[in-house]
Amino acid sequence: MNNKSSKQPTSLDSVDQIRKILFGEQINIIEQRFTQLEKSLTDTIEKLASKVQQVNLDLSSQMNKSNKQLQVDNSALAQQQSADLKNLESTINNKIIETESELLNQIQSGLEKLEQKASHRHELAKLLQDMADKLSD
Repeated sequence: MNNKSSKQPTSLDSVDQIRKILFGEQINIIEQRFTQLEKSLTDTIEKLASKVQQVNLDLSSQMNKSNKQLQVDNSALAQQQSADLKNLESTINNKIIETESELLNQIQSGLEKLEQKASHRHELAKLLQDMADKLSD
């Protein structure tokens, strides 16, 4: 058994030697080219991985920036709506006060007219009473 295992490495070595003799420089060129391609592929993969990572970071940063801007815009919009509602409430309150004042003025004017009519009736009644008293004397 020992003979077989010791023969096997020599057999492989001899195959390598035969290959080198037959193909010689071509195998070296192919191995160099394969090594270059492998290194180039590894470099390209590393560059692409780096670019993907950078794009992910940039995208994450942009998303955070956009979210912050949306929060600011949302806050500003909420404040503007609140201010608009306060202005509208103030305008409505002023209109209610104005309308109430106009109604009170109309009521007051109507009451004054009624008082004048009542006063005229009272004066007319007194005048008629005086005339009746003079006629009866």
